[in-house]
Amino acid sequence: MARIQTTPVKGTRDYLPRELVRRNQVFQLLRETFERHGYEPLETPAIEHTAALEGKYGEEGERLLFRILKLGRDLETAERDLAANPSADRSAAALARTFSELALRYDLTVPFARVIAARQNDIVMPFRRYQMQPVWRADRPQRGRFREFYQCDVDCVGSASLTVDAEMIAIYDEVYTRLGFTDFTIHVNNRSLLNGLLEACDVEPERRVAALTAIDKLDKIGLDGVRNELMEAGLTESSVDRLMEAIGMSGAPQAMLDALKPTVGANEQGARGLRELSEVFEYVRAMGVAPEHYAFTVSMVRGLAYYTGTIYESTVAGTNLGSIGSGGRYDRLIGMFLGKDLPAVGASFGVDRIFVALDQLELMKDIPVTTTQALVTLSAETTRETFALARALRAVGVRTEVYPDPKELRAQLAFASKKSIPLAFIMKPEELARGEVTLRDLRAGEQETTPLTEAPQRALALLE
Repeated sequence: MARIQTTPVKGTRDYLPRELVRRNQVFQLLRETFERHGYEPLETPAIEHTAALEGKYGEEGERLLFRILKLGRDLETAERDLAANPSADRSAAALARTFSELALRYDLTVPFARVIAARQNDIVMPFRRYQMQPVWRADRPQRGRFREFYQCDVDCVGSASLTVDAEMIAIYDEVYTRLGFTDFTIHVNNRSLLNGLLEACDVEPERRVAALTAIDKLDKIGLDGVRNELMEAGLTESSVDRLMEAIGMSGAPQAMLDALKPTVGANEQGARGLRELSEVFEYVRAMGVAPEHYAFTVSMVRGLAYYTGTIYESTVAGTNLGSIGSGGRYDRLIGMFLGKDLPAVGASFGVDRIFVALDQLELMKDIPVTTTQALVTLSAETTRETFALARALRAVGVRTEVYPDPKELRAQLAFASKKSIPLAFIMKPEELARGEVTLRDLRAGEQETTPLTEAPQRALALLE
């Protein structure tokens, strides 16, 4: 019999309790933050019709869809139809569409747009939602890049107000600060501004995608690398010089906007981008976001095709992960489902990358790695008292585990230490006869004798 593969599929991971307990605590922090800003929970199915997903993510995203093979007779019919048509397109993309009508969701935004279109009469606008679920991408796994990973999104649909764009920056700031990050940057740009910049710099329409792709690589290949790629894309030297001057800018957001005005201010899209960014930064200041936590980054592009206005990416210094959060305004995406545009803006948190960043910066060392707060030992003479104490502890909210076998005390306490359980109640017959119990704080290596009736409250006090 062949040996069964026990390692998970490349680009996916198993989460043991020690890891999952930490993850759940961070998820709870995210939920609390989102709900404090008025966002409500939403969930969508893992499987979507490919027609709902296609045409939303650009060429690269389209290739990364995890398609689900047709089943049974549907697959047989597709195979017969293809065999009967020798002239049919047999490219990889065409074959994928022929044999697949369903796919795993690529992100949470497009399914959210579908829900809004389908349930618009059941939703009060503007609608703020958060969603925390896994997504799948047929990507090449590497550090910080997975095939299955969680996304946590917050979106507001039904409002074109730029206060909501600014609110996304404030939510990023609050989450990262509460997680313990101190040196992070929320990069902000605007797709209208980028489009206006390309037009103002006389970049021909057919070369603009290549130009944006090159500009977006600035943090990886540097200014010289971007210049070389722009020249290779066929831009004139004059266009390249003007673009390089713009993307090389730094400083306070409003000062940079003022400096860009002579270049793009006379251009309709450029002027709109300048105006929108100026308003967003004004609201961000009013919301109390620290100036060192956000920046106007002209070279930040965002790859997804559906963004129409403000865009965001977040990075944390001292890590090698790239973006840990991204998003933007997408006023036309829902219109693909609805038949009319509906304004929307959202922010996505790359939770898996955030966990890697927390580990790299050693910010998770003090987070508990087990849900159990107390262990009650068991012996043949103390069975009734052991389970009575466990019930009393649980009744006051102490998460309590009873050791299942009456083994020697050393083995039971070693078990508690290995699991990082903070407290242990040692059940000694002679103490129980006096109405007392030994309580050991395994974190401090200290123990005390306490009245059995007061043990639950004493445990609560030590756990505060």
